[in-house]
Amino acid sequence: MAAPTVRPRVIIVSCGGRKSTTEQPVPAGEMYCGSYHLALRRAADALTAQDGTVRVLILSALYGFVDLDDLIAFYDLRMGDDGSVTGEKLRQQAADLGVLHADVIVLGPRAYVEACRAVWPRLTDVLAGTRGIGEQLAKLADIYTPSRRSLPPKSAARPADGASTGSIIEEIERRADARQNREERRAARKRARYATYSRLVIECAAQAHGTLTFPGDVAKSAARAEAAVRFADLYRVQARGRPDDVRTVDVHGTPRDVARFLSALPRALEKAEIRASEAARLYGRWERHSAARPHLADMPAAQRRARARDFRAAAFQVVIEILLDCPDSVPEATDGIPPWDQIYPLAAGIAHYYWADVAALADPDETARILATAERRYGTTPATP
Repeated sequence: MAAPTVRPRVIIVSCGGRKSTTEQPVPAGEMYCGSYHLALRRAADALTAQDGTVRVLILSALYGFVDLDDLIAFYDLRMGDDGSVTGEKLRQQAADLGVLHADVIVLGPRAYVEACRAVWPRLTDVLAGTRGIGEQLAKLADIYTPSRRSLPPKSAARPADGASTGSIIEEIERRADARQNREERRAARKRARYATYSRLVIECAAQAHGTLTFPGDVAKSAARAEAAVRFADLYRVQARGRPDDVRTVDVHGTPRDVARFLSALPRALEKAEIRASEAARLYGRWERHSAARPHLADMPAAQRRARARDFRAAAFQVVIEILLDCPDSVPEATDGIPPWDQIYPLAAGIAHYYWADVAALADPDETARILATAERRYGTTPATP
């Protein structure tokens, strides 16, 4: 009877932002000197201490999978940036390294975990469920210092003179991370006023779907849903509204494309709404100016409110047009003409000046979270998207 095949075991550690400043190539194991990467390495060393057959690789955003002694040069790139390593290259590297069918543990941020998941869909994400660098560092410390789990929590105290500066640096990092998390949650709540998305459902390796919902009154929800459908081509997904529900749009495409679109769409609508509001403020200032009196004379209050409301709705549509196809220039507004007769130059002028590339608004970390928390409905190990 043939002996069972032993699958190799691999631990993947993400690269780090802080790097050696030497101009000469150095071993990958010596390139990254940030406290977060060093904590990842300590955890990897602890996990391999009992089994010398486990292989440790570093996932570099530029070079891909590298051994600790592979010579690499300095670079400045994060996973998900333009020019970062692709899933196809990672799969080829894994095959060349003989670990394509290995049991894999990944230590690192979600963007790096998802890059590895393109090669090993059933990998082990050690830091899954942690929120922010503080929780991640604590979980890593539990791995490389198991005894700390049984210790009572220490009260916050100022370090004594001569204490290790490492603890001070980690505390600064934890506080900065907590502040960033609060800001991110505040920004997410603000974006949720324009659009929210459901949990991603991955049906197979090449197909996934999600649902976008647009809060607010019916008119604004319908306008935002229509904009979402128009933005879909920028992310190579199909978006369709529901005839019985103007507040909902269904999105279909590859898992990564849909995840990126779900991340980007609320940000795109936020930018469009901000520009439309700026145009509406121009309208409000015009109403209070003496030049508006001849145009508003004898106009009932209800009609004036309707004019302002229609102006903002039309301005939103103009902003969407500019975001989708930014012209080289737009006509200037003309004095003496009421705003409702020159919506395009007023709104387009603002959108043109503050133009943003909607196709680049997806957040890599949020995209990774959407993919990591997706519901997977296929029954067998799929090919990677």
